[in-house]
Amino acid sequence: MNTRVTLAFLLTTCSLALPASAQEVARDTALAAPVVVTATRSPLPAERTPASVTVISGDKLRNEGVTTLSDALRRVPGLSLVQTGSYGGTTSLFIRGGESKYAKILVDGVPVNDAGGAYDLSTLSTDNVERIEIVRGPASVLYGSDAMAGVVQIFTRRGAGETHGEVSARGGGYGSRDVDGEIRGAREHLDYSLGAAHHQTDGFQPFNSGFRQSVGSALLGTAFGALETSLSARYADRTLHYPTNGSGQVVDSNAVRRDDRLDVGFDAGYRLGARAALRMTLASHDLHGITDDQPDGPADAGGVYTAAERSRRRSGDVRLDLSLPAAARLTLGTQVERKWQESNAHSSFGDDVPPPARRRSSAGYAQLLLAPVSGSTLALGGRFEHNEQFGDFWTYRAAASTQLVPSTRIRASVGTAFREPTFLETDGSGFVIGNHDLNPEHALSADIGVEQSIGQWGSLGVTYFANSFRDMIDYEYSPTKPNYVNLARTRTSGAELEGRASLPRGFNVDAALTYLSTRVVDQGTSDDATAAFAPGARLLRRPMHTIDAGIGYRASRHGFELRARRVGAREDVYYAPDFSANRVTLSPYTRADFSADAQLVPVGARRGVTATFRVENLFDARYTEAAGFNYDFAHTDDASIAQTGYRGAGRRLLAGLRVGF
Repeated sequence: MNTRVTLAFLLTTCSLALPASAQEVARDTALAAPVVVTATRSPLPAERTPASVTVISGDKLRNEGVTTLSDALRRVPGLSLVQTGSYGGTTSLFIRGGESKYAKILVDGVPVNDAGGAYDLSTLSTDNVERIEIVRGPASVLYGSDAMAGVVQIFTRRGAGETHGEVSARGGGYGSRDVDGEIRGAREHLDYSLGAAHHQTDGFQPFNSGFRQSVGSALLGTAFGALETSLSARYADRTLHYPTNGSGQVVDSNAVRRDDRLDVGFDAGYRLGARAALRMTLASHDLHGITDDQPDGPADAGGVYTAAERSRRRSGDVRLDLSLPAAARLTLGTQVERKWQESNAHSSFGDDVPPPARRRSSAGYAQLLLAPVSGSTLALGGRFEHNEQFGDFWTYRAAASTQLVPSTRIRASVGTAFREPTFLETDGSGFVIGNHDLNPEHALSADIGVEQSIGQWGSLGVTYFANSFRDMIDYEYSPTKPNYVNLARTRTSGAELEGRASLPRGFNVDAALTYLSTRVVDQGTSDDATAAFAPGARLLRRPMHTIDAGIGYRASRHGFELRARRVGAREDVYYAPDFSANRVTLSPYTRADFSADAQLVPVGARRGVTATFRVENLFDARYTEAAGFNYDFAHTDDASIAQTGYRGAGRRLLAGLRVGF
């Protein structure tokens, strides 16, 4: 079946089915959680949250066999993702057209971005995840640097009830193997959740394309009277083999990247009385990575390249929550954060061993949540940040959500945000001259949206957004002057449309469409057409149109899900093997995935044996997400791929068993 026909069928089903079953079923909660925390750092019902929020449940991802955060986020409106190389390759997230460094990533409240906002989403899996909350829009008032365009937070599953768990294993195409196990429960004053997983694949590139990742996670919670605490930890160890050289050709037989990450968070809350609570959060993120590329043979002109890096991020946050009259809540908080990084590289061209870099920041923030009328929420917030390297600056945010009529809600917000430069941009390295006079990048953003509920079983929503990003940092080669400067300014705007419904007899449908316009307003260091910030050009790798739609069925013992995603044309820069550069337009593509599960041996609600089945890229679509990283062109008949990049993963079948106990 043609993939365009499949997508059209799904969208038609979504639009026609909405009014057909208002009296049959309750609203599907797989995509909309009843309570959201990330948007305001206070629990709020999802329908009252004054922000654009999407919540994805971990159970839904497990039913679909989705194991990576990047695959989970592709269905969210306003988000686009780009993966380079095979499974485990570097994956970038763009929220509402912002740079990939503008998304704050949290794991149980622990910031995991590198200093300056960079984060490779391929390093996070969905093992032992309770839910994922995605907030679109500036959030620096509550989360500081990096939250320029949005926040993504992973929550680990919490234990409850008697001890129980599950073990699953599956295998399939490209030598893929996945094994994971979880155990959780609760006692009188303690709840616990422990998980471990291992993912491995040979990859889809011709050689040296393997990927391996082992993950361990834990969440312990206690409650004694007015005191409650939780301790979380997540450890991941990865090995990625990649065959591409600097120009993207598949020629390297032994290049490998190894890294391990440890995230630890501690959260404690104490009720001071009926109207006051004190909360303290401590967070720690450690990264250790090694890149090793030895000569492939005597004729290898590339020589030796090895690099090692270590980074640490420590933060502490204390806040006081006060319940005020008229259902108002005031939050007063202070935060201290320290970041440290060291790296060294050795190659045939010389050594690059810059001194360790470190910086410290402190901040005070306040947020007032009001409920001026029933069904409404108003959020007003401000933050003062002092960075020992960049000085002082302010951010603010105002947002509101109100119910116009029983079935119609409107949201609106305006706010500012910032991103501090990376250590490379400020401190440089042996081959790059840093600039200590850089300013943080800034954003001014606004959005307005309307959500229409249809009975108790579905909703439709549309949101318009606009962003202005300024003081953007660009690179300019110079052997004597700093290589990074604040110059560029860009604007992005667009619309997000989404709908979901629960249908009779266990069926459900959902769809999301994003229209995105991006433009460089003030050029960066170059006016060349291939520059990242070419004057008047669209921003790279961000499609103008994206559509994701799904139809599923869920009964007590079995279910299935069919999803299709249409990604529009994107501009990119292709660096050819002769080192020339050309701005290219990557062709649009449609990809569909299918998953199913069926309980073979039922033993109660949680126990039993379940068969799982998943087909990724169901119709074996040929596409490319980024220019370069060339695939085996001898077996590629798509001219646009052969000229501008690798083809993405082909069809992959995965089958396995899940045992609950």
